[in-house]
Amino acid sequence: MNLQSSIRSLLELATLGAALGSGLIAGVFFAFSSFVMPALGRILPPQGIAAMQAINVVVLNRSFLGVFVGTAAACLVLGVAAVLNWSAPGAGLRLAASVCYLGGCFLVTRAGNIPLNDALAAVQPESAEGARVWLRYLVDWTLWNHVRAAASLAAAALFTLALLRQRALVGQLSAALLALSALAGCNANELHPIAPPGSSAPVTRLSELGVFEGDPAKQQPRAGFVAYDVNVALYADSAIKRRFVFVPEGTQVHTSGDRWELPVGAYLVKTFGFPVDARDPGRGERLIETRFLVKTPDGFVASTYVWNDAQTDATVSSGDLDVPVSWIDERGQSHDESFHVPGTSECASCHAGRALGWRSRQLDHAGTYADGTHDQIAHLAARGIIDRPPPAHAVLSDPFAGAPLAARARSYLDANCGHCHGAGGSAEDTGLYWDFEHTAPESLPLCRSFGLFGGPVLVSGQPEKSELIERMLANDSFSRMPRGPTRSADREGIALLSAWIASLTPAGCP
Repeated sequence: MNLQSSIRSLLELATLGAALGSGLIAGVFFAFSSFVMPALGRILPPQGIAAMQAINVVVLNRSFLGVFVGTAAACLVLGVAAVLNWSAPGAGLRLAASVCYLGGCFLVTRAGNIPLNDALAAVQPESAEGARVWLRYLVDWTLWNHVRAAASLAAAALFTLALLRQRALVGQLSAALLALSALAGCNANELHPIAPPGSSAPVTRLSELGVFEGDPAKQQPRAGFVAYDVNVALYADSAIKRRFVFVPEGTQVHTSGDRWELPVGAYLVKTFGFPVDARDPGRGERLIETRFLVKTPDGFVASTYVWNDAQTDATVSSGDLDVPVSWIDERGQSHDESFHVPGTSECASCHAGRALGWRSRQLDHAGTYADGTHDQIAHLAARGIIDRPPPAHAVLSDPFAGAPLAARARSYLDANCGHCHGAGGSAEDTGLYWDFEHTAPESLPLCRSFGLFGGPVLVSGQPEKSELIERMLANDSFSRMPRGPTRSADREGIALLSAWIASLTPAGCP
């Protein structure tokens, strides 16, 4: 991680700390406003004065002051950072939160509550002067306490919203929470065995699902399951993918110009594997996992079955495991790596209740079938999978062949990034969209900053200054984009996008 990324991560953690700190302080002050001060006002002044004097002494401890002053320090840093990098996502929220805490909580305490505490400390609880000070104290101190309770609560809410604008930290926290759960013996990823089509009894072995004819390793679909492919595959550490679809008898997929709607009972199947030697397909491949999305009345259920070493069958798994793989690529280079099988709880973060590949733009292409080469959509219609050819629609291009550079780059971004950075995606609230519609020249987010003190996301003509490329090259899975279960950077994709950015007409960024 470079210095810029390190600074950004520290500021993100400071935002988290400020959110937690201001929330804790809000809770303390709310307690005083809601029941501590009303309770003290119900007892005789000498007892009330003595109790409050004791509270004002005890509160000056490391725990409370550490949170109170430490949060103020974090707010000061975050406020300055927001002003210096105003275009960063959530900068306005961070500045507003910092002002709320520093002005409405920290300064109010110094200017309003502390002088009242000093005046109360100077009187004798049993004296007439003490009674007069106490009556005024109850009104004024509580009023100022209302102000700082509200201000610190507002700061906590604004810092939380700022965190939601910076999804990178949310991803880190999620991963950390999953790790802590595992250490505590709690597995957030659950086994989700599924039932064969037409059955309600889940099975634990892939061979029992009846997806494939004969030896499941041969990946020959049985009647009812139809093979299909997409124009642009999501990068998965260079794995080969085989895709199949099943729809129950009497039902069909409803097409549209964009996303298609699968019927209840539909199965989407995808097997991941690596060739023994990509130069010689006859040597076969090592299958790693077969994933399922099954459409239910409540949405999609995700499940994965991991292949055994003998390659005879696959068993249902909760995922979140690394499988060693060795293979040779088209250039003759040997690879000894690990393929990460994502946990079942990770599926929703990308899919968000959708089947990502079932879109007109992804399925419209020519395919080779037993009866020849022809349009895949026509093939799906002939097999009864879809209800009609879709209306006019965009079509994605193969990122690494044929089409003009811009079309290939935009297609890559749509498939690899647009499912999160697009309408309905987990990064929708960043306002940074990478779907096909938003990467036309007039819609590009030129010079826009993504992170605190981060460089511009896209600097036309200068890929080396574009954070898009920096994030794709990042070594750690928290910072690297596209985010997902991958363990390696997509070098071909990076080269493609670098060439595209270099081809854009330069426009100076302030």
